[in-house]
Amino acid sequence: MVWQFIDVFKKVFNSNKIQDDDFSDRLSHRYTVSILILFTILVGSSQFVGNPIACWAPAQFTGAMVQYANYICWIASTYFVPSEDLLPNPNQPRQYRINYYQWVPFILALMSILFYVPFVIWEFLARPSGLDAKTVMKIIYSMDASSSESRDKTMRNAVKIIDRAIDYHRDYYEYSCLGRLRRSINRCFLPNFRSGSYISILYMLVKLLYVANVCGQFFLLNAFMGPDFTIYGFQVVRDLAQGKDFWESPRFPRVTMCDFTIRTLGENNHKNTIQCTLPINLFNEKIFIFIWFWLCLVAILSVYSFLVWIFNFTSSSRTSFVKRYLKVNDRLSGYVHHHHSSSTSSSVTVDNKIFDAFLFEYLKQDGVFLLRIVKKNTNDIVVGELVCALWDHFKRYPKFNSMIQNHGDESMQKEAEKLAPNGDTNGYH
Repeated sequence: MVWQFIDVFKKVFNSNKIQDDDFSDRLSHRYTVSILILFTILVGSSQFVGNPIACWAPAQFTGAMVQYANYICWIASTYFVPSEDLLPNPNQPRQYRINYYQWVPFILALMSILFYVPFVIWEFLARPSGLDAKTVMKIIYSMDASSSESRDKTMRNAVKIIDRAIDYHRDYYEYSCLGRLRRSINRCFLPNFRSGSYISILYMLVKLLYVANVCGQFFLLNAFMGPDFTIYGFQVVRDLAQGKDFWESPRFPRVTMCDFTIRTLGENNHKNTIQCTLPINLFNEKIFIFIWFWLCLVAILSVYSFLVWIFNFTSSSRTSFVKRYLKVNDRLSGYVHHHHSSSTSSSVTVDNKIFDAFLFEYLKQDGVFLLRIVKKNTNDIVVGELVCALWDHFKRYPKFNSMIQNHGDESMQKEAEKLAPNGDTNGYH
């Protein structure tokens, strides 16, 4: 059985290497969901196959009555009384009622579903948008890194996919239900829904859902597991530091009390109070200690990732990100040669204007977002080649020509005429 679990985890962690999100997202929708499903199977098999409760029945109970007592105490819930305290009278309230243990597999299953929901939303709304990072990643992963011909062909194919997405799907949304929904989302956040930021805004909303989900899980567990579960991890650390035993933990007790009534004819109802042991709580305690610390880790990384992406979407961050790869690959002459001649100064000015058109009018927010996703799942060399391929493609074909005509800059128009294949700036080749 252990090896079966190991095989499941290997398949989960090694499958679907092509990603269109970052590590903190996968930490929620892949690794956390896998862990919660594993815990659900472990606890569920212990409850429904094994003996999760065993009660100390009076001597006069027959075998069937003992079995009935176990069942009724499992169903009706038990309560905890510290060993140094007296048992409460029948009319006194039970202070530490244990109501969660029957529901633990369902709680864990619900948690796994909630962790998976943001990913489903991202897949449902992002895939039809045209800027499909997974398609680009499939092309890149098919590349033979040792073959220059394969690298060139791969980059051409990737650029073709990205260029088509930028040209059609970003600015011209189809008139379907999803298209109208995407336009509505953009209109909520941007005055012009054709601004080329739909996929970026959607990604930030999904990341916000990841953060809200992991933080909301603490309140969900507070409702199921009893008050103060949000500080449970600190209590565990404190008890370990003080050398306390978990045996009599009021949250996960191993020994509890159970009240039930045996009804007979007339008014001769027999009330019984028996002592029960909950071996299942041995698993529950360790599982929820791990879950508490795991949720803290996921929450910290999710918030950090959200803040990093907010910074990444700033104009200065986008500029430095793209310009870095162009400078390294000598695509921006003005930033490589530091001469003070008039010709160099003119070249710098042209490069600056071309770069602004490339970044803010061609790639826009969504194009840069796609490049960042590729970087998070490959390396700087691949991203650098892709940026340079997009730059060269942009300078050769009509979108560049139409953009510089909008600027009305003669020097940029001459640059376009030099760069266009066969002097043609009006069509694709």
